[in-house]
Amino acid sequence: MRRPAVLLLLPFLLFIFGFTSGNQMSVQGVISKVDNTPSLADIVSKPTVETSASYVPTTDTWQAVLTESASGTPVARATVADDTGKVGQVKILPEGKTISYPTLTKGEAEKLAAANQRIRQELSQYGTYITNAEYANGQWTVHFWIKKNGADQEVARAGINDNTWVFDYVYTGDQVSWQLARGDNGAYGKEANYWYIWGPLALVFALAFFRNDKVFSLRNLDVLAMLGFLVSHYFFRNAIPQPAVLLWYPPLIYLFFRTLLMGFGIGERVERTSNFPTPVLFVLAALAAGLVLYLNLDSRVIDVGYAGVAGGQDILNGLLPYGNMPPDVGTGDTYGPLNYLLYIPFIWLFGYSGQWDFLPAAHALTDFAFVGGAMALIFAGWRLAGPKGAAALVFAWSVFPYTLYTTNNNANDIVVAAVLAVGLALATSPLGRGAAVLAGFSVKLFPLLLVPLWMFHDGRKRSSLYDFVLGGAVIIAISFWVLFLNGHPIESAKLFYEKTLAFQGRRKTPWTIFTQLPELEFLKRPLQAATVVLALVVIVFPRKRTVRRLAALSAAIILIFQLTTNYWFYTYITWFEPFIFLALLPATNEKTPLDGTSDEQKKKAKEQHPIEPAS
Repeated sequence: MRRPAVLLLLPFLLFIFGFTSGNQMSVQGVISKVDNTPSLADIVSKPTVETSASYVPTTDTWQAVLTESASGTPVARATVADDTGKVGQVKILPEGKTISYPTLTKGEAEKLAAANQRIRQELSQYGTYITNAEYANGQWTVHFWIKKNGADQEVARAGINDNTWVFDYVYTGDQVSWQLARGDNGAYGKEANYWYIWGPLALVFALAFFRNDKVFSLRNLDVLAMLGFLVSHYFFRNAIPQPAVLLWYPPLIYLFFRTLLMGFGIGERVERTSNFPTPVLFVLAALAAGLVLYLNLDSRVIDVGYAGVAGGQDILNGLLPYGNMPPDVGTGDTYGPLNYLLYIPFIWLFGYSGQWDFLPAAHALTDFAFVGGAMALIFAGWRLAGPKGAAALVFAWSVFPYTLYTTNNNANDIVVAAVLAVGLALATSPLGRGAAVLAGFSVKLFPLLLVPLWMFHDGRKRSSLYDFVLGGAVIIAISFWVLFLNGHPIESAKLFYEKTLAFQGRRKTPWTIFTQLPELEFLKRPLQAATVVLALVVIVFPRKRTVRRLAALSAAIILIFQLTTNYWFYTYITWFEPFIFLALLPATNEKTPLDGTSDEQKKKAKEQHPIEPAS
């Protein structure tokens, strides 16, 4: 009896519920209505425009929003009546008329990037990967990520021109995270990268020092090794990081063993200074120096120089440079305090805008250091090897391609090289040696390894040791007072250590053989130990102390240190330039401290000018 009653009531129930509130249209139905609205046809046709809709119960309508998905910008709105499906209140927003619409969709850009041969080759090394893309200023940037050790790691990136669908760039491997790996000559070295600049400089350098009378000679191997970095640099300029890294080790290793043996008296005799006459060397040096200074007018300041200026300004503002770097050079506080202090006079002269712009103060310090290094080598060469020695050293400094490369980057490597050149000019003075080597430490830290060698160059004479310590102490006081700026020197010293030595020790980069060939990682610790051992052994050996041996062993210590570092770059060649030039280029001269000890010179002087007996 109940079933017939329910059936009789069913029409009335359907009639009642048919007029109750609730959406009758689906989301897809609403979107279809909006997308087919004639007044919205132009916007809907854009590939990156997406339509979304939400139901509003109070008005029994749907609110539709058209959004440009690449930028997330709403470009139009519309209302759809739920009961009739009528589209009304259509409004194209101002952004909808001015925004730049991509021609590719996000998915199309991702597919196009994934089809790139280089990216396919890179992704073939991994299993699954994640893709994402964003659009800005007419370009799609597509990212490819993998999971590694529980974290996302970007392994490939592509920039695609939205209008032409042509790749603006493709980065894989180390190129993703390191601009250095992208072969961007404009960013690093500018004109110094062009073959018609470095080529003639390298050729003139080789012609000046190459022995054509004895092709198979140590001198010619030395010249080839010094210019051998150009082979590695070819791959670096062409954005091929691994061979670039591997190929800078052969010249580093050769020069290490060459200078190490020379420092202990093996192969230290140099028969000829240069093939060019002394006046020609001076003239060519002047021309090359003019080229270096001229090209620096249009060079770029890399992050190192920018950090130096920013740190100098921090000190002028009463702040520590450590922990107060601008965000775009956050790790620029990894140098000694003297590095930042040296920029201050040039900030006073040329100002600082607070931005990473031309930075005239950085250019000025670079030029000052280049000229100062040249003058120091002239002085050292003249005292130790006569006019031709002076000409050869300043010629090598000015013509060698990596002096130009370093100045064109406005890196502080040219500053520390100039400081060490001054040290060679003062090599016969314990006071001067102490001041120079501690100044080098206060700029770039690594010259600390030279302290034992330079301190005991005159043996264990108490007066010499006192003078060395005095010279170094004065420089440390002039430099490290900066740690008292905030009134908490102990905390500042800890921060200094953390930002400099600790940071460099744990730094992970692709710019070392231990990253490119991880199977050689086991060699790193023994090499580091050997560096410390060598720095200490030279306190006792060799017995004979000459300035040439001082230069050779200084180069050897720096070179073995560079073989162990987590980061190496071509500007670091200037670290050992002054030592290599003095050790390998001037002809042997035992009448001066270059190859003769001070005791031997006094003995020869007595033999040549005996003291007359009193009458």
